[in-house]
Amino acid sequence: MSRIAGYVLAGVIHLLAPAFLATGAYLITRLNVPGVLFGLVALDYAWLLRPRPAPFPASAVPLTRSDAPHLYALLDRIGAEVGAPRTDLIAVSGAVNASFRTYGWRRSRLVEIGYPLWLILGPEERVALLAHEMAHSSNGDARHSLVVGSALHSLHHLRLATGFAWQPGDGVSALVTACVHAVLNVPARLLTLVLERLLYRSSQHAEHRADEMEARVAGSAAAASLLDVLITQAPSADRFLRSSAVAVGTWDLWTALCTHVDDLSEAERERRRTAARLEKTRVDSAHPPTHVRMARVLALPYPEPRVPATDMERITAEMDKAAVRVAGSLRENAQSALYR
Repeated sequence: MSRIAGYVLAGVIHLLAPAFLATGAYLITRLNVPGVLFGLVALDYAWLLRPRPAPFPASAVPLTRSDAPHLYALLDRIGAEVGAPRTDLIAVSGAVNASFRTYGWRRSRLVEIGYPLWLILGPEERVALLAHEMAHSSNGDARHSLVVGSALHSLHHLRLATGFAWQPGDGVSALVTACVHAVLNVPARLLTLVLERLLYRSSQHAEHRADEMEARVAGSAAAASLLDVLITQAPSADRFLRSSAVAVGTWDLWTALCTHVDDLSEAERERRRTAARLEKTRVDSAHPPTHVRMARVLALPYPEPRVPATDMERITAEMDKAAVRVAGSLRENAQSALYR
């Protein structure tokens, strides 16, 4: 019932754009100053809330099948195991994460691989990572559907546009505009919260289902090891990439990242595992607690992988050029942040 309600609410959200459009057109035809001003604001929100597909991830580097034949071959083998359709495109990004999504009006299937996360994983863990993301294309996650996914995407843009961005010195008119935006930001956040709450059970089930498919493809041990990396090593990689050292350093970024993560002591890793269990750490609100996921995959009867971790050296070589471009983008963004 909550899943059905989520789709209904997503449909209502899509009706907001024509409602703002009609309201704006009506107010403008009143031919008075307040009507024209508020009418233009309503038209602006109609444009922000228009149904739109997710774009290609910003700052990511596309890898086509001709660029990375071995990586695509691995994804195709994994996709055959989890019942997923062929991937249309791979994107390499600077995120300490990975994801599956559709983008564009043609809903092309995209697997985004965060190169920092890829670097700190072992071969079997990389297969587990790809299997988990490929499973999301076939596990019934409502967030990846056209209706719900585009509704969440529209609300995301509305929240960004209506955030309170006024600063001292901007003037009274800017303050009034920021206050109007802040008022409209409240229902946008509320709608997002309600929609995510309605999809909570569906999202939790989808994650557990993806974990099960991942364990079947890569083996239970590799699936659990991947989750352990997300608890112990991924936070260090993320903090390193957010540090000012990225902007001012002239050394090889990826070598420095690996060195930084490798320097993490076993005692600190164990402390993070304990803290994750006590704090019920999650990847995000759509994921179950990570320690619960680890216990579940370790209990699954998949001691051996169905897709071996072969050709990893060739695959990494195929990603090298994209990795250089991603490192350059990370440095440029870090340098720009120093002058903001």
